[in-house]
Amino acid sequence: MKQSLTETVIQKLKVSILSGEYPVGEKLPTLRELAELFDVSRSVINAAVVDLSTNGYINIVPTKWIEVADWKHDGNLTIFSDLVSLGLIDGKELSDLLEARKFLELECVRKACRNATPEDLGKMKLILLEEELEHDAKHRSKYDLQFHNLICRMSGNMVYGFVMKAFEDSGAPLIELFYEDQEVYDFVLDKHKAIACAIEEQNETKAEQQMRLLLEHGETIMQKTLQRRN
Repeated sequence: MKQSLTETVIQKLKVSILSGEYPVGEKLPTLRELAELFDVSRSVINAAVVDLSTNGYINIVPTKWIEVADWKHDGNLTIFSDLVSLGLIDGKELSDLLEARKFLELECVRKACRNATPEDLGKMKLILLEEELEHDAKHRSKYDLQFHNLICRMSGNMVYGFVMKAFEDSGAPLIELFYEDQEVYDFVLDKHKAIACAIEEQNETKAEQQMRLLLEHGETIMQKTLQRRN
């Protein structure tokens, strides 16, 4: 689908900010200057500025100027998703994301062992069945995300599910890349089955152990994938 003028301007400004062309604290050109720079109307620039402000890229000082926000400290997970999709994420930023995800999911899988219902277990088995039969990397990543989201919902904590959903947008592009490797996918599927079995048995120690192995394996693969891309 073709990008709108507003989306194009937003993406170009995001790249300029995330790449350091416009460093934290620097004032952006005026709205008039931005409109001239991108050869678009002021209404397009106004819409782009609102979007960037909402997502933590810029601060608007009313009637004065627009400056680049401290996005590493004041931004949100949308910025992580943009770093990945724009090919601008570095090893440290990826490690931060995966460390936070591991902290969340180890807690979720323990709680899932206590709180999973027969209906939850049925949904998990269906995901595993679909996952095992899938050969397309994009669809494999979809089932992987469904598996992890279900575990977070099974924890019984609604907020964990919301947070995991936010991680989904950040990690999906990289997950899809490493699922093109059949050996990697076989390992992941084996761990998914082991985790599902441990949850059904209400074995928290085994579930946590298998989840840790899965996530640490994924971190290694993602870091290697990032190195190849860079």
